Formats: sequence, structure tokens, C-alpha cells
Amino acid sequence: MQGGTGLTGEELVRRIQESSERRQRIIDAVCGACENKCCRQMTMMGGQDLRRLLRGMLLDEEFEGRVRRGLYRVADRLETDLRVVQQVTDLLAASQDEADASDLAALRGNVRDWADFVAWLRTDFDLRLDELRRLLVFSAIRSNTLNALARFRGGLGALVNLSGDDAGFRFHGRRIAPPPCLFYLDDIGCICNDAKPAKCANFFCAGVPNLLEELRRELSFDDFVLANIGIAPTDRIIAMMRLERRLGPEFVDPKIVVGAADQDIEEIAAAMGRAGESVRLKRIDRPGMRSAAEVEQELAGIPDRTGIVEVYPAIDGNTLYELALALDRIRLRDEHPSFVLIARELVPTPAAHPLWDDQMMAQPLGALDLFAIEPPR
Repeated sequence: MQGGTGLTGEELVRRIQESSERRQRIIDAVCGACENKCCRQMTMMGGQDLRRLLRGMLLDEEFEGRVRRGLYRVADRLETDLRVVQQVTDLLAASQDEADASDLAALRGNVRDWADFVAWLRTDFDLRLDELRRLLVFSAIRSNTLNALARFRGGLGALVNLSGDDAGFRFHGRRIAPPPCLFYLDDIGCICNDAKPAKCANFFCAGVPNLLEELRRELSFDDFVLANIGIAPTDRIIAMMRLERRLGPEFVDPKIVVGAADQDIEEIAAAMGRAGESVRLKRIDRPGMRSAAEVEQELAGIPDRTGIVEVYPAIDGNTLYELALALDRIRLRDEHPSFVLIARELVPTPAAHPLWDDQMMAQPLGALDLFAIEPPR
């Protein structure tokens, strides 16, 4: 964003696409270059993240298909590991005495849990939160299995020796190395796309080379902000808001929308009203200038069944970053205010946000529902 002209419409969308492509090239070049790729270091998905994943799958059949196909392949990977665990279990059963009977029974129980999980992954499970929560259980199943094997002399060593090139058991020091993320495949990356866990979306990184450091070096602050804005037509944003309210208050997430026209604003406010909320539509003449503390204080005071829509003529990347800091803290507290901030234009930032510096280990924009209106074609 050069000069003082704000972005809206097709120009805003074009700039977002260009910045997103540049950001992705940096991610592809840097992520994993430290040889300790986060995606291969266990699963970051938590309960809040599952709600976003469920929302995405219910909203988009194509995305639902991508996730299910990815999980089928993950099931194949876990079954390969399971076969090795079963081999070791059979060897232990043939060589242990009666004193180890209880430990062996516990191990066999863990093997059954693992097999049941693999079988469930291959089903067309219902899209309900209680079903998706089963995805969070596997880390405990794997840990319990390894702990059970460790009770037998040579159990873990046999597991690694029998793994060969196919199974995923390796020593990392004296411990078994962590497994890849349940939602990660080597050839396509994260199967969750924009619904990836917040830690991943916010680029939590302590590696060298450091992803955030490289992004700061290669992108201007405004370009980085642009790269974190999603592009969606108004009806898709409204469909998302309706779905959240149908699923329950814990699914409602604040929204920031830029590049909106009068009709977009009225449609968003009307959709909140049709969902049964008392809508307070505030039109502010000055550009958006909010501190994180002000935003948190305002949203903490929103009554139940009340939606707030604030409309500004313009907003800059600095203010968006400050808003994101507030909304990220609200997310971490698992609070769900019905709040939409709308700006007609995105304007240049006079200076990068003070926290956009070389000391940061994460940034708050990635997990935010931040959208630019896609112009009608």
C-alpha cells in the first residue's frame, strides 16, 4: 500500500492474492529448514481448534472431503505403526512369564484402543463436535502404548528395530521420537488448510532459520497483514455466522471485514438480527483506532444475545494487528462475543506495530476471522 490511497474492491483482492503468494513461497522455503519441522512434532489441535475445523467442514463440502480423504491416509500410516506394535506384543507374549501377565494385558488393551481408533478414522463419522473430539484422543493412546511397552525389557528397542523404513518409530536420544501431526501429510502438508490449529496459523516458531524472522525480512508490515486476510463473498461470511449461531454460542467468533459497501454492512447486521440477536449498529466517522485494552473492555460488556457491528470508513494494518492481539487473548479465554468490525477501506500503515519485531515467537493474525469482501462477478 503506497501513498495515502486506501484499498477496496478488486484492487484489495489483487493485493491480498499477491501478498499471500509471496508469503507462501517464504513458508515453503523456510518451514522445516531447521530439520525440526513442527508438523512432524505431534499434534497442535485443541478443543477450540476442533470447533473451527468442524465449522469449516460443515460450511464447505469440498473441504470436508479433503479432510476425510486426508484422515483415511493418516489411518493407513497409523495402521502401519500398529502392525509393528502388534508384532512386538506377540514376541513379548511368547517370551514373558506369568509375572508379566498384568502388564501384557494392559499392552493388549492399548493395542485394541489403537486398532479401534484406526477403524473409526476410516468411517464416515458424523460431523458433530463429540465425534471430532475423538481426534484428540490418539496422542494418549500412543503414549499409553509406548509406556506399556517400556515396562518390558527391550520392548522399545524391539519396536524401533522392527519399524524398518515404513513405520514411524525412531529413537530421539533415549526416547521414542514424537509422531507427525495427525493432520499432516508429507506430500500435501496440513489437511486443515485455513482451519489449521491456532498455534500453526499464528506461526509459533522458535527454529533457526526462523519463519517469522524471514517473513519480517522479506515482507513489509502491510504486505504481511494483507497476506493474512481471507477473501470471501458476503454471502459466505453470513453463512459462516449463521452456522456458528446454529451450532451454539461457543462457536461464535468475532469477525473483521474490510472492503465492505453499504449493502454488505446491512446484510451482515440483518443476518445477526435474524439469528435472534439484538443488534447494535455503530457507524463511526473517524478511521478505526483501537487499543487492545479498549477492545477487550468493550467486548467484555456485551450482554447475552446482543451483537455489535462497528463500521469505520477505514482501518490500517497497525490497528488490525492491535485488534488481533485483543481478539487472540479473548480466544485464549474461550470467550465468544458476537462482534463484527467493518471497514470500507484498508489504508497504509504509518509504521509497523511495535510488537512486529525480532523478539516475537508468534503473531496474532493467523487464527483471526479476517476477511475482504470478494466483489461480485
